[in-house]
Amino acid sequence: MEDKLYHLLTLYKNLPFPIKFIVGKIYNSLPTNIKYGRFYNLYLKRINDFNKRQNVLLENQISYVIENIPYYKGNEYKSIIDFPVINKNIIRENFNQFLNLKNNGIKTNTGGSSGTPFEFYLEKGVSRPKEKAHFDWYWNQFGYNSGNKILMIRGESLANDKLYEYQAIGNKLAISCYHINKINIESVINIINKFNPKFIHGYPSALKNFIDLVEENSKSLELEIKAIFLGSEGLFYKDKERIKKYFNSKIAHWYGHSERLVHAGNCMYSDDFHIFPFYGYVELLDDENNVITEPNIKGKIVATGFDNTVMPFIRYDTGDEAEYSEMNKCNCGFIGNSFKKIHGRNQDYIYLIDRTKVSLTAFVFGQHFDEFSKINQIQLEQNEYGKLIIRIVLRGETINNKGFVKKLTDSVNAQLEIELKIVENIKKTKRGKHIFLIQNLKKT
Repeated sequence: MEDKLYHLLTLYKNLPFPIKFIVGKIYNSLPTNIKYGRFYNLYLKRINDFNKRQNVLLENQISYVIENIPYYKGNEYKSIIDFPVINKNIIRENFNQFLNLKNNGIKTNTGGSSGTPFEFYLEKGVSRPKEKAHFDWYWNQFGYNSGNKILMIRGESLANDKLYEYQAIGNKLAISCYHINKINIESVINIINKFNPKFIHGYPSALKNFIDLVEENSKSLELEIKAIFLGSEGLFYKDKERIKKYFNSKIAHWYGHSERLVHAGNCMYSDDFHIFPFYGYVELLDDENNVITEPNIKGKIVATGFDNTVMPFIRYDTGDEAEYSEMNKCNCGFIGNSFKKIHGRNQDYIYLIDRTKVSLTAFVFGQHFDEFSKINQIQLEQNEYGKLIIRIVLRGETINNKGFVKKLTDSVNAQLEIELKIVENIKKTKRGKHIFLIQNLKKT
């Protein structure tokens, strides 16, 4: 049902609150198999029954792409290591060759943490239910049960530029990390204390900024938080310890991406990122695409998904790097490879007119604007508070410049003046790396 109703999500978000509350409560009361479909329970069963079944899932996916995906047809691949490593550029250049639109697809895109937007397809009735089932299972390891109260401080734009909003679906109090500042923090603290959540879900940078504002205010939070769920960004050790100490709570922090090929997360007993084998197949490769098996050697994260027949990715270079941990057996019961360290996801901020900090994950990486499918590269530069230069390289198509700028400025309540420049190319570093943000303001 969720995928069938997905095109109505914007309409639902803009409903008057009383109607939205009633609709959300009714939706919450529906049985799980009706809300999320058959694959939700199938995936949970896979987790519970998983016993060295990864090879079967991998072999099935390999057989499928050889028979159904044009990019791989006509090649005799005997095992996963025979497949070429692919990346965003290869997929863009051969987009239709990776598609099997005979199956039901959901077109989506991401801003791209590398500064290169990326468009692809998920599978209707599979990709989203799988994600829901997986995170219900993962969060449950930290004591969360569906329906528990959650404080959400992420990059979601709220209807009518609200500062906060109660969301009946999921029993969440959502705080806009775009609009929170020194002036309104006291009212935010009051509403949070009244809601009394037991769990927090946020971007690390947004939560850190939130703590800064609370500590500057005379009024304090009166909460007993069981666990904090942090995703979508890297997390520095000092920030993690600060958040953990402030809320006196365990932190669940994970690595994943919009393409939904790999998920790795810490547990109640270890801060290493367990690579969950029932989610996808993960390899670490060196610069020559040789497989790395030893711990403490940095390599690129290459992943293969099991559950997308519309646009399946085999040996997809995520653009991120990591190192394996020495541990292959944990007190939580996990057996297998874990990441000790994940590289390439440092967080940056832009600053609004009132000097409010906004993370790039919230401003760009977490957005899903249609314009991203027409953009090849983006670069941001900030030289003054409340002003931002955005350079974009188009993919040959035009975009509504004013409309795109309006969407971005609306997401931060018009607290940012944007100068959009269409350019032929964006200068890279001497080592060929793309600089996403040139921040010339002093970081605070």
